[in-house]
Amino acid sequence: MSERSRGRDWIGLVAAVVFVVVVIGVFSYLYRDHSTSPTTAAPGFNLVTKDSFNRASGPIAYGKNVAAWKSIRGSWSVAAGAAYVSDPAPLVNVVVINAGPQASVKASVSGMGRCGLVANFIDENDYLSLVRIEKYGVWRIERHLNGTAEVVGTVGGSKGVSATASIAVQAPIVTATVGEQHVSVSISDLAPGNSAGLYVADPNQSECAFDDVVITRPN
Repeated sequence: MSERSRGRDWIGLVAAVVFVVVVIGVFSYLYRDHSTSPTTAAPGFNLVTKDSFNRASGPIAYGKNVAAWKSIRGSWSVAAGAAYVSDPAPLVNVVVINAGPQASVKASVSGMGRCGLVANFIDENDYLSLVRIEKYGVWRIERHLNGTAEVVGTVGGSKGVSATASIAVQAPIVTATVGEQHVSVSISDLAPGNSAGLYVADPNQSECAFDDVVITRPN
């Protein structure tokens, strides 16, 4: 294959990824519940930072006065007012913001892949996640401990391609919310994690997009 041909293929791939993110962003806006603001902290929590990605396309942490994002796995970018995985790592992709103990998160999550959130993040082996499992029409609350994931609860799925989801940590209680549905579970030995953010897992990692992220911690 010639250098010119490879260049055309690469440009085509980048254009396809951006197109998918733009389409997801449009559907996210059209189908989002606009009756309440997703960019506020829940009662009992302090706002640490928020990010609606209203900036030029590029790496997620690039720009003036943007939230202090840190990519843990995979490369994350912003395009068309949404965050997405631009260069996926195998299996799992995570990007977080340091918020302090019992870090929690809320965001508009779009796409039909295994899109979700992470909270109480300690490291790659120890954190909580809330992940859409489209096949079963639910979101799973997963506890990752010493590199092993355990499902500790489920929340009913939301209709449409986009939903406002959150994980709120007030140890030992963890509350996951999707739309108007929520489930609380108790994890007695939950160690405090200082970061929270976004999560995408195989397959179809390019089908996930995120907006209106709110990072909080308990009062």
